[in-house]
Amino acid sequence: MTEMLSDLDLPMLVLTVCAAFLAGAVRGFAGFGSALVLAPVLALAYGPTVAVPVMSVLQVPILYQVTRIAMRETDWKRTAPMAATALVSIPLGAAVLKSLDPQMLRIGISVIVLTLAAVMAVGGLPRVRRTRPRDLVAATTAGAMGGATGIGGPPLVLYFLATAEPARQVRGDLSGYFLVTGIVGLATYFLYGLITVKALTIGGILAVPHFAGMSFGGFLFPRASEKTFRWIALTILACVGVGTLLK
Repeated sequence: MTEMLSDLDLPMLVLTVCAAFLAGAVRGFAGFGSALVLAPVLALAYGPTVAVPVMSVLQVPILYQVTRIAMRETDWKRTAPMAATALVSIPLGAAVLKSLDPQMLRIGISVIVLTLAAVMAVGGLPRVRRTRPRDLVAATTAGAMGGATGIGGPPLVLYFLATAEPARQVRGDLSGYFLVTGIVGLATYFLYGLITVKALTIGGILAVPHFAGMSFGGFLFPRASEKTFRWIALTILACVGVGTLLK
């Protein structure tokens, strides 16, 4: 372990610790978006083969925080079928990835996300009522998109923001959804042997600032208005779209 720590570049480690705190704050406040902040920094510092497993390892220490939010705010009667549907549709997205150019696929998805976020920001889309068929369509799209590009959150977030659901319910259902899919993702990486000693070491170091950031984001959430929550969520989505476009 000591030898592993000595191999880590100190400036990069400080950078990733700061990014982990900010990523935790984003997720604690909005219920999503931590990968947007942390994954690019981890990929820059340690490469994608380490970055992706580390993001999954970080799911373990924050399970308590996410589960606490999910148990209190998630409507499991609606969210559990959505998570199950998304998990089933992930292989569909992977199949699409094999038949299409991944770069063109990312560009197309980014353009769609940015366009919808912009239209929603100016109030160009009417609010819709949540129904079971709409829930499952959104979850299927999110799962397929995640399987094809590794980014499955935007369709679900856009759908929730287009509904008349209060901010607390949106955050709760997103937390429940990502709790289930995150656990399955972590188990998958374990099965494929991607959780290495290095990933565990970096994940363990970043767990403390990440958890602290989530607590800080959770502290800020009840102090924000519905309008503020909506604008911050749309801003995160826009950054996801731009980041994917430039990837």
